Amino acid sequence: MATDDEIKRVVDSTDIVELVSEYVSLEKRGKNYVGLCPFHSENTPSFSVNPEKNIAHCFSCKEGGGPIQFLMKIKNIGFGEALNTLALRNGIKLSGNNKIEKVDPYKKHKELLNLSMDFYKKVLNNTEFGEEAKNYLFKRGITEELLETFNIGLSPKDYDTLYKVLKDSGYLELDMLDCGLVDKSENNTYHDLFIKRIMFPIFNEQGEVIGYSARIFNSTDKNQPKYINTRETILYHKREVLYNIHLAKSEIRKKNRVILHEGQMDVIASYKSGLKEAVCTMGTALTIQAANILKKYTSNVIICYDADKAGINASLKAINVFKQAGFNIHLVLLPNKLDPDEYVLKYGSEQYLKYFEENIIDEYSYIFKQALINYDLNDAVGIKEAKEVIFDSLINSNSKIIEEKYLNLFAGTIKISFDSLNNDYIEYKRNKINTDFISSDDYLNTEPIEIKDNTSRAQIRLFMYAKSSKEKAFYIDNMIEKYFDALSVENRNLWISLINDYYSNNEYFSEELFIKNLDEEKRAYYFKILDILRKNPDKYDDEDLEQCIEKIHLEHIDAQRNKLTKDILKTDDVNNQAKLIALKFENRKKKESLKRRDK
Repeated sequence: MATDDEIKRVVDSTDIVELVSEYVSLEKRGKNYVGLCPFHSENTPSFSVNPEKNIAHCFSCKEGGGPIQFLMKIKNIGFGEALNTLALRNGIKLSGNNKIEKVDPYKKHKELLNLSMDFYKKVLNNTEFGEEAKNYLFKRGITEELLETFNIGLSPKDYDTLYKVLKDSGYLELDMLDCGLVDKSENNTYHDLFIKRIMFPIFNEQGEVIGYSARIFNSTDKNQPKYINTRETILYHKREVLYNIHLAKSEIRKKNRVILHEGQMDVIASYKSGLKEAVCTMGTALTIQAANILKKYTSNVIICYDADKAGINASLKAINVFKQAGFNIHLVLLPNKLDPDEYVLKYGSEQYLKYFEENIIDEYSYIFKQALINYDLNDAVGIKEAKEVIFDSLINSNSKIIEEKYLNLFAGTIKISFDSLNNDYIEYKRNKINTDFISSDDYLNTEPIEIKDNTSRAQIRLFMYAKSSKEKAFYIDNMIEKYFDALSVENRNLWISLINDYYSNNEYFSEELFIKNLDEEKRAYYFKILDILRKNPDKYDDEDLEQCIEKIHLEHIDAQRNKLTKDILKTDDVNNQAKLIALKFENRKKKESLKRRDK
């Protein structure tokens, strides 16, 4: 633990102007420095840095403080981590720390990737082939300034140019392979992984190069993929990668929102238009890991994917992931099935920014609009498909107001009465709940199984909560870990199947996939508890969840008391009996205390 004197040394040794300048563009005014506040959105600078007092302060939102407080806030970290970071920065040894310098095991790999980025930029800017690539990029609306901002480069035509450069610089082939820069041929020779492609470096949150997205631009080979992204490496983990997070994070924090796009050209188009809080995933659907990274900076997201069917389907999946992560979700649906890059090229940055800000809608409006766009509402099949998309989204809304609003809108669109559509919705909802995504044939062909007396309503309802999200499942698992023996054998086995088998390999719950991996006995039991819950459709909410957890605690205490009673009857030893009776009395006090707390 650091002493007060050590903390003071760290603070006194940190140049607040230098520290803040890493996150805020500062301008000297008299004795102080000023800039736009990194903690809220503003047009007039109100963030002041006083080098004499070694503090920073926003006169508008009142955020700021000394070096430690500033670093805690800007990086969303704790006091200890901020203190250690600044101590390392200033070469100060804190109590309990044996080393001043932190050894980075990936130092060589980061050097390699930085060297490769510089190499690709030189190819783009200093070769005839580079001129060809730059002309293509200029036609796509990429300016010289954007090329530099995003460090865009070009991989050369020859198959081993980068390999030779890195080898001549003294780097090992194994490290090149670990970075995903080269590959090994069957004849044991090495070659570049990226050839004749525009190179978009990918940075982590700290602004360190971790990989590439490589775009083809002049090939007539239609079998080649448009983009090749860095494979999984020791630094590049695609489930956690967000393009432009290093530049966007301060803007995300200032505007208290993040924009999620599908591709880096869309991100660059938004950045060019003034929407600098834009990011995108890399060749994969949004993951809960990526969503949790964004959650460090904001709880508000605007999804703006391509407006074609594939983009809309991807948006619906992203909505589910963001819901799991606890985001407030809005979307922008661009007209004429354009993506952001295409819109900016066609109408310009100013028009794009105006359209974007004026057309931010909630998820239900988005689903409703895309249903109208993508289905033929003059055709019975089209109406049925659009109706099911809208119904599915409304079932998850848990809001009568939202249900009535969009049922009314859809009824008016297809020119039928609200009552007729509402009857369809009620029937659809009933069937959805009754099947719970389970095949009725599967259910009918399953032998009924008896629910044991020691299986409470709380036990089986907790399983339903755990299905709603992986995060909630692990929360419950942590809360009931000490009371696991209170669960019936059947529920224990089912819980282990969910936590250890299913969620260890999947991010969100799929009824079909979960059931597929259950043995016959567990599957029969699972169908039975679903049937019991359908007949008792109580409301699911956070209050009920906590009550269910408390109920498991009480059941655990009861199970212990019953065991103690049996042990008391079994023993003839007076001293042992006294100890067991005392334990039983203690258990009763615990139970009474829990009941009083619930009241």
